[in-house]
Amino acid sequence: MDRNFPTYASARARPVLGQQRTVELKKRSPRQIVWLACKVVAGVLASLAALIVVANFRSHLLHAPKFSIGVKEIQGLRHLSENQVLTKLNELEEQNRNLFALDLDALRKSVELLPWVKTATVRRVWPDRLAIEVAERVPIAFVRTEGSTQLVDEDGIFLESKGDGHPGFDFPVLMGLESGFDPELLARNRKRIDLYRRLIRELDVNGAGLSRDLSEVHLQDAGSLSIVLNDDTVLVHLGADRFQEKFRRYLAMSREIKEKYRLLESVDLRFENQVVVNAANERTATSSGK
Repeated sequence: MDRNFPTYASARARPVLGQQRTVELKKRSPRQIVWLACKVVAGVLASLAALIVVANFRSHLLHAPKFSIGVKEIQGLRHLSENQVLTKLNELEEQNRNLFALDLDALRKSVELLPWVKTATVRRVWPDRLAIEVAERVPIAFVRTEGSTQLVDEDGIFLESKGDGHPGFDFPVLMGLESGFDPELLARNRKRIDLYRRLIRELDVNGAGLSRDLSEVHLQDAGSLSIVLNDDTVLVHLGADRFQEKFRRYLAMSREIKEKYRLLESVDLRFENQVVVNAANERTATSSGK
């Protein structure tokens, strides 16, 4: 019993001694506490000093005459006037003419609201130059709306008309597109425009160049289209496929049909081996070989 007792006592004492050492390590002298507090205060003061320096430097940049916008470069304009872009810039310059302070993202978004602009890039060129690069929308057709005719691009965006007439453009007029910027409306417009663009491609394949004879393209039905040729009044229904084949069929028969039906209004070529002729107060279906 006597031999085992010291062993038992020392085993129970080790954890207590370990705890005492830990407590002793955690204890700090007043000098150490003061030194630690000085380090914390010094760190805080250094951070405040750095913030003051940064704030003063930023204030200097925001108000230095050297960084006032002096040169404005605008590139990529064809149909849009430079004054229209500068108007958007002037709206922001009224708040601050400093190049460093100018909100480039706000300016970009403002320029992209202009009718002809598809995308805009805005960048600073130190110390006083502002560069704006515009990518304009590309018109692919005219579109007729209530009381006016405008240009339209491949995304279904109606473009601003330039006065009377549209010099330099020779496009057919699209009927059936909707005016507005609602996403669902634009999606419907794009489907109709995709059909129109396929019509143009098929009419011009292998250098045929038949699209130049188009006057109007009717797209009221998103899955089918009709056309009116130059110097003609007859509405020709082509459907949604084999456009060049049907176009040539109409050219081959048009004189004969017009002589037979003096008040011819439309010709429907959407049916296989059949031509449906609509004249005033008369509708006739005739067989037609391929």
